Amino acid sequence: MFKIIDIYPEMRKKDRLMNYSVSDHDFLEDLDNWMFCVVGDVHPPDGFFVYPKYAPGNGPWRRGNLSFRRVIEKYSMTELKKILDYLQEAKPDLVRFDDTLNVEMFFLPLTRIVKHYSCLQGLKNILEKDVKDNLEQFLVDLVYELSDRSNVDLEYFGVTGSILLGIHHEKSDIDLVVYGRENYWKVINILGEFTSPRYDRSLQRFTTIYPISKSDAEKLALRVKHKRRYREVDFSIYGVRRPGESKEKYGDKVYRMIGLAKARLKVIDSTDSCFTPSIYSVEGIAETSSKKYIVEKLTCYDLTYTALFHEGDILEVYGKLEEVLDMKNNRRFYSILIGSFEAAGREYVKLLV
Repeated sequence: MFKIIDIYPEMRKKDRLMNYSVSDHDFLEDLDNWMFCVVGDVHPPDGFFVYPKYAPGNGPWRRGNLSFRRVIEKYSMTELKKILDYLQEAKPDLVRFDDTLNVEMFFLPLTRIVKHYSCLQGLKNILEKDVKDNLEQFLVDLVYELSDRSNVDLEYFGVTGSILLGIHHEKSDIDLVVYGRENYWKVINILGEFTSPRYDRSLQRFTTIYPISKSDAEKLALRVKHKRRYREVDFSIYGVRRPGESKEKYGDKVYRMIGLAKARLKVIDSTDSCFTPSIYSVEGIAETSSKKYIVEKLTCYDLTYTALFHEGDILEVYGKLEEVLDMKNNRRFYSILIGSFEAAGREYVKLLV
């Protein structure tokens, strides 16, 4: 986590467990009123890896007299690459080639940030509002029920997306975050008690974004846990690490592309699949250019794969094979990435067993 400014001193006195700095799924607003969602926990010292979600323009999202449009519609790597190419020409300071990731990324420098929207503080503000609109009241009801059923305290919930930014409309979805690995899994495991799945939307995404058969897409859509419906309103839940759950710092790992590869992988550990990126510990072999590599990690930046696979699952994967140099522990291993520009339109994951 990275601190811009300590604007919550009274909360720090009350709860020393949490760190109210910039973290995954928070939003940052730039000088031109573009809204960027923070991606992950590891960032350079002079800014943040982000993706642009809202920009001034014609759309149903409003703040005062200013309306906003979505920058991203389908959340596909093909679409993101087009946006990246556009920004390289129109706003080049928002694109950076990162030496540790060895790829061009959306990047928001500290010098361009005018406002930080904390998921944690955003929910607290809504809970404390005297007058709430219909969606805000629905959010409060949902969070209280999730907290009661899961025995996870309210202090570990946050809200992201348009409702965090205060630009939501009556048909907006709700995007929640839960802080802490253990807390997240407690919440996920009780969703089936009182919410319904969003199977059709998940199936549509898998069949339109990835080159897999309908039957393969159906297997994946049936597994989606974190996208649900509650009293006819769609919502999603994502995990965010608490302080101490990740000790990785920028530069601890360096990534180098080997090539695009196909692999057969067995899931060994899925406990970190609730975060951004979703990380699965795996064992298996990837092949590219007639060479074989032992793969230890499956890393998914497409959060459709959040909490999707279980220990023992057998997967067929096609994606970006990377050599990972662990500088801190002086070791090397191989990982397959889903969510790369290089494999856009060709990458996929199939559930075999």
